[in-house]
Amino acid sequence: MAAATFAYYNHKFSRFNFIDFGEWVFYSGESEVFVPKEEAYIMIVFSSLQEEVSDVIKRVRNVKNLPIIAIDLAQNRKPNENGAVYLTSGINTLLSVVHRFHITHSPCVLLIERQSAARYKQATFIERL
Repeated sequence: MAAATFAYYNHKFSRFNFIDFGEWVFYSGESEVFVPKEEAYIMIVFSSLQEEVSDVIKRVRNVKNLPIIAIDLAQNRKPNENGAVYLTSGINTLLSVVHRFHITHSPCVLLIERQSAARYKQATFIERL
């Protein structure tokens, strides 16, 4: 019975994860700390060493015209443009994002929605681009 309860809990609550921008610090632009203001974002995790982010963004189906945050695993800082906010962070934070969301491929995309002030919940499965 305990094993079944654990398996159910692990399945049900590990499907969707949370990102807390109050706990993890991301930088946009040169050195500005990113503070989320919108109710939902399309989050792209990519590496600028693999391909240009503008090519990745073109492949995203943004049917709701939501703002995009793009987390660069290579940590190349880029100015925000075309409605996208480019984020970088320290290696520990980037590894935590990869681990928490079980990211196995780059680039990938998912939708996150606000749960509280700085806490966002994964609202869709991770889609490989």
